[in-house]
Amino acid sequence: MASQKTLLLLVVLVSAAFAARQASDVRRGKGQGKPKQNQRVGGWTSVDQNDEAVQQLAQFAAGQICPNYVVDAVEKAEKQVVAGMNHRMDIIVSKAWKCKVKVFEQTWTNTTRLTSFACKSVP
Repeated sequence: MASQKTLLLLVVLVSAAFAARQASDVRRGKGQGKPKQNQRVGGWTSVDQNDEAVQQLAQFAAGQICPNYVVDAVEKAEKQVVAGMNHRMDIIVSKAWKCKVKVFEQTWTNTTRLTSFACKSVP
């Protein structure tokens, strides 16, 4: 009976050590879940500003700021995985404004929300 308990304890300890090693490797960028170089887990990642989904989110953001705004260009786009996805973009709208916008998207709840924006006139 004592040897069974010892064996069970040994299995639990080895499993815990293995799990801790896996978590440590992921944090250091090794193994599965490896982040790209210079990328922190949970950090912002650059995305192609010409991507169709990025363009649609930019137009959504511009329309939330003012229904008449039209996106002329997306200058920069980034994403961040959260309980959904945060999108951060620098956009030019209606040839008059440069806006920094953040959009939260959660596809499984059909949620898209402009969470912040700041616009300056284009000289």
